[in-house]
Amino acid sequence: MRLLRKGQSTLRLTSGLDFAGIVACMNTGLIKFLALACLAGCGGGGDDPGSGIDPRVARIDAYDMQRLRVLGDAETGVAGMDPTPAVGVPVVGSADFDGFATIRVENTAAPLVLYGDSVVTISFAQGSVTGTMDAFFGTNDSGALVDYTGTITIDAGAVSPDLSFDYAGALTEGANTLVFDGTLTGMFLGDPLAALAASELDAAVYYNGTLVDATFVVVGETVLSP
Repeated sequence: MRLLRKGQSTLRLTSGLDFAGIVACMNTGLIKFLALACLAGCGGGGDDPGSGIDPRVARIDAYDMQRLRVLGDAETGVAGMDPTPAVGVPVVGSADFDGFATIRVENTAAPLVLYGDSVVTISFAQGSVTGTMDAFFGTNDSGALVDYTGTITIDAGAVSPDLSFDYAGALTEGANTLVFDGTLTGMFLGDPLAALAASELDAAVYYNGTLVDATFVVVGETVLSP
């Protein structure tokens, strides 16, 4: 659900919010699923196109490495990036934050867990946010691993005083459709600024026309020009 009029600041939404724990939990379930699918379907070793290794395994690995770099992992003692101080956020220029989006949809039959690529473009000079999230894959209500078509677009946002961005779009697989419309709120990370993380923990998604609770997290990294 869009939060622009709820008066919730980044500090309020992120204080005590375990971004890393949320993403790690979602990672674990999908990694186990991919491993089992690979064991059941692989005809040999290696990562060449004929090996039977699902390329989505490599994508999950890349997302997990990025999660560790940006958010860390308290259980394994890996430190994440600290919040960027206010003086460290540029006031000119722009930057693309490349990363991933992960969504958990609390479907009654079986929760859906999705992962996709994300690009968030921040215009520091204009204080605006745009971007896209696409190439999603994950589980469906039958527990199968599937690809989702469609794009979720970041169509508005703000950089100050808090980082937030509105998103909307639809994803489909087979006869099933997920419709999104909400607001992610988060923060810049690193000193110097190197990443962002944002979430909506009380997201509402339409799944085949029925309103369902969901959790939405986006993580991205950038390299700012000196």
